[in-house]
Amino acid sequence: MNKGFFVPQEIAEKLIDVVNAAMKNRELNLGLFLDKYVLWWKERDKLMCDPGVQIAFLRKIESNPQDVKNKIKDINLRGRKFREAILRNERLSIPEKAFPSLNKYYEPYRKRIRYLIKILSQTGFHAKFLPKNGGLSLNWRLIINLGATSVYETSLLFHRNYSIPYIPGSAVKGVTRHWAIQKFAEAHQKSAGKIAVSLEKGEDLEISVDGITFRDIIDIFGTLDKKGEVIFLDALPIFDENKDFIILDIMNVHYRPYYEKSEVPGDWHSPTPIFFLAIEKGTKFKFALASRSEDLVEKTASLLKEALVNFGIGAKSSSGYGYFKILK
Repeated sequence: MNKGFFVPQEIAEKLIDVVNAAMKNRELNLGLFLDKYVLWWKERDKLMCDPGVQIAFLRKIESNPQDVKNKIKDINLRGRKFREAILRNERLSIPEKAFPSLNKYYEPYRKRIRYLIKILSQTGFHAKFLPKNGGLSLNWRLIINLGATSVYETSLLFHRNYSIPYIPGSAVKGVTRHWAIQKFAEAHQKSAGKIAVSLEKGEDLEISVDGITFRDIIDIFGTLDKKGEVIFLDALPIFDENKDFIILDIMNVHYRPYYEKSEVPGDWHSPTPIFFLAIEKGTKFKFALASRSEDLVEKTASLLKEALVNFGIGAKSSSGYGYFKILK
């Protein structure tokens, strides 16, 4: 075979039928499909694949699975011609309807998170939602886990069981901590070099910014020997059936030989387009925090708001990705 899946032709056709049925029943695990059921082709004896073809392939399976089978079997469609045939006339985005049934799969997950927060509240914790109602809207697109191991060289994080993109609590905590360090370093430049190290060691520098003391951020984030007193929960998306949820994006590497082989960069190098998936702008997320200290959870919420507006979260924040709209 010069294109298709890494399975025999007969199994490949059955796979297309299985994916088509899963989409119709709203049971497709999108993360598993993108990661494990990769459509490939040969170009100059090199195996090729990219997320754009995978998205177009998914949309063609939904609209006309037999056409996809015919394209895979067509001996005249080889190399770049095959890629172009798959991409032709397809919108390279994934709408909400391509995800597993929200009521059947995603809503029970959200209910478990809310139940967890309820249990925490009953055991002496104070919970804080950002925002209280609805969700925070992305100013531009969001990428989580761009550099993770993937057959496409780029990646997007999907929940393993529920097949939804989300922001892990560890990422929420990490960006809030980075913002707190930068905030204190800018306000106390004489102590700037000590901020990160002192936070790791739990050494109180006895400084403060905007009513938040250094002791507060030690208690919030913890140290090498002590866990933090604030719980950062996963940030979950709020779906809108009328909008694209995931979009194909592109970055152009202009001097690839310079980065890979240390050659002199120059205009004679051809740009190398790299495709990746991103969560579309305008998508809303709901954040949640919990702590036994009401004071600490309120101060953490303030730092998190500032981080999301000024620092961004996820990959390529220096290019405008991962920022949320100004909060009032």
